[in-house]
Amino acid sequence: MKKRILFIAPNSYPPVNPEANVNAKVIKLLSEAGYCIDLICRTPRRQLYIHDGNTDFFFGKLNSIHIISVNPGINISTLVRHAKTFLKFGYVYRGADWAYEAAHLCDTLIRQNKYDFVYTYDYPSELVGLYIAKKYGIRWVATWNDPYIWEKYPYPYGKGFHYYAGVNRERLIRQIGRYTYRNAFPSLRLRDYMRKYMTGMQASNCVILPHLVLDELMSKNEKLPDKTLKLIHSGALGKERNPESLFKGLRMFIDKYPEADIEVSLLGVFERIKGNFVSDLIDKYSLEKYIRLLAPVSYVESLEIVKHHHVCLVVEADLEEGIFLPSKIADYLQNSKPIFAVSPRNGLLHDEYQAGIIDYFSDVKSAKSVANTFEQIYHDFKGHKLGNPDKDDSKYHNKSILSTHSELILK
Repeated sequence: MKKRILFIAPNSYPPVNPEANVNAKVIKLLSEAGYCIDLICRTPRRQLYIHDGNTDFFFGKLNSIHIISVNPGINISTLVRHAKTFLKFGYVYRGADWAYEAAHLCDTLIRQNKYDFVYTYDYPSELVGLYIAKKYGIRWVATWNDPYIWEKYPYPYGKGFHYYAGVNRERLIRQIGRYTYRNAFPSLRLRDYMRKYMTGMQASNCVILPHLVLDELMSKNEKLPDKTLKLIHSGALGKERNPESLFKGLRMFIDKYPEADIEVSLLGVFERIKGNFVSDLIDKYSLEKYIRLLAPVSYVESLEIVKHHHVCLVVEADLEEGIFLPSKIADYLQNSKPIFAVSPRNGLLHDEYQAGIIDYFSDVKSAKSVANTFEQIYHDFKGHKLGNPDKDDSKYHNKSILSTHSELILK
């Protein structure tokens, strides 16, 4: 008999941002495999991304959906809710008040149902998971798609794993390590990074769950017109994911091959950028003829746009170690597209390049490396041999991900 899961994922329904898209796929996979899932989520706080309204595709098999909305503004009710959060959990930080409302609902659901597991995704769900594990003894599976606590992200996102988050948050970290039944990560590198500061988190309790390539959304890499080489970057760029080495490398390639027919599309939002950062870079390298800026669209629409490009781009921040698995990797694999990563040489995407899953790679520190890769891609394009047709990305697909859930977690 399939297990019952209390699934706490503030970002999930509706799927309007990358975190929500990742979580919605897992919800679909588990619920359609027969697991009984009650979902607790929150109203999206910022409408930076567009929702296509097709929620039944992801959530049609759920047992129930409970949406909790809290006002993110600073007012008396918000301050009171934060005070109640501290009294209930013994921990509080900005934005943690949603957990207070979520825990109250969980108490009600747990009185009505017998749950085998509680799953948590994204802050402040960890407060609710810890509360349930301590109070009810329900096995807690915490998924960490990114490092925990923004300040402990690696530079340039945060201040690194050595950052001291204060007595309250450091005590919370120790409690998380003590009470989690399983900790799931999209990569070994993220696991190892977080275990440097997530005190008490045992390697034996950790599992690796890459972002899901949902088989139901798979599409073939259809033959496209071969006059213009079209590349696309889908997702946010910003002060961390600085595209300057990409633009400079593209300029160097064009200077060497001025007759090259090439187009680079940037699809999405430019977050955490002041002024006209991206357009100023385009002007700086005189790339107006070669770069297209596309407005944000819904998740499903973005997959459709990606289909009409030959190669998909990933631009990462200049990190000392690349620990992130961008969710767009699964989306690109879903579209059967060759992938070009501009990323740290010491990092996960370089690992995937060496494994044959990433097709083309450049060091994010080196515009010359980017230019050389553009040259390789262009020659492959002209020779009708783009990408690696024999790549084995099975670890990202339904069967592998479901097997990890059922054999290592839901047993």
